[in-house]
Amino acid sequence: MRKALFFLLATLTAFCMNLSWIERAEAAWVAVVPIQIDDTKVERSGDLNSYYWDIMIDRFQYPEYELLQDEKVDKVLPENGLSSFDKETLVKLLDKTEADIVVAMRIDETNEEPVPSFNEPMVQCYMKGEFASYNRLTGKYYHKKLYYKDKMEEVLTLRTDWQQQVFASELNRYINRTLEEKKIKSKF
Repeated sequence: MRKALFFLLATLTAFCMNLSWIERAEAAWVAVVPIQIDDTKVERSGDLNSYYWDIMIDRFQYPEYELLQDEKVDKVLPENGLSSFDKETLVKLLDKTEADIVVAMRIDETNEEPVPSFNEPMVQCYMKGEFASYNRLTGKYYHKKLYYKDKMEEVLTLRTDWQQQVFASELNRYINRTLEEKKIKSKF
């Protein structure tokens, strides 16, 4: 009797220890649309493409999120990419891929132009693009035009990669907005 009670207690303990594993929620499926880059106006399109995928893989990690395979997403996309980043287009994409979140981005133009200056030689840095996402879990649609324009000393462009810094900070900010919960507006 004592052995049976000990065995039952050991089985119950093992079951309770694994209970949290049993109740774990499924990961949200994320459809990442390949970044669309206008190669005629963007000099370092390959670099931006690799930055994009590095950030997506870093931000959507397994326990909470799971990325859909590229082939599944490419199958439902038109040949020349998304023409519109509106909510209806993203919802159709979600329905076709059976994903929970969709993320899309386009970079239209980046350039550096010398600017006259009295002191140090200056450079005008410019980046233009668009980002859109839809999160079915929260019902949140987020659309943002990327427009970055800044002047910096030409010497600083040799030490820093301004395109990577701007691209990474903007994309991370947009993903944060995509994943945040809806805020309930109060009347007060």
